[in-house]
Amino acid sequence: MESDSTNKKTCSYIHEAAALIRGARHLTAFTGAGISVESGIPPFRGPGGLWSKYDPRMLELDYFLAHPEKAWPVIREIFYDNFAKARPNKAHEVRACLGEPHLLKTLINTEHRQPPPQGRQHRYLGVLSTPNS
Repeated sequence: MESDSTNKKTCSYIHEAAALIRGARHLTAFTGAGISVESGIPPFRGPGGLWSKYDPRMLELDYFLAHPEKAWPVIREIFYDNFAKARPNKAHEVRACLGEPHLLKTLINTEHRQPPPQGRQHRYLGVLSTPNS
C-alpha cells in the first residue's frame, strides 16, 4: 500500500508534467506495442503475442518477396481480420488530443526485439510516420 507521502510526490510529478506539456511548443511521444493491447491488438512478443501463433519470418520483407503466396494469408489475418476490429482506447485518445493543435510533432513507437537468432537480421514490413505528415 502506498504511503501518503508517496501519493503526494506522485501527484506533484503529474502536476509538474502537465505544466511542462502546457508550456511546450512541440512534443514527442514514445509508445510501445502495449498501448494497443487494451484495444484488442495483441503484442508481438510475450504470452498471447503474435509470435506465439505466427512465424515472424512471415513479416520479413525478403520472405514476403520470395513467398508472397505464403505470407499474404498471414498478413491478411493479422492486419485485416484481427486489427480491423480494434477501437481506440483512452491512451490513443490522449495521444490524439496532443496532436490536435499540432503540438505532437513526432510519434516514436518503440519495439524492443530480442537479438535475432544466430545473428540473423530481420527486415519487417512496416510504416513510420509522424501524426502531422
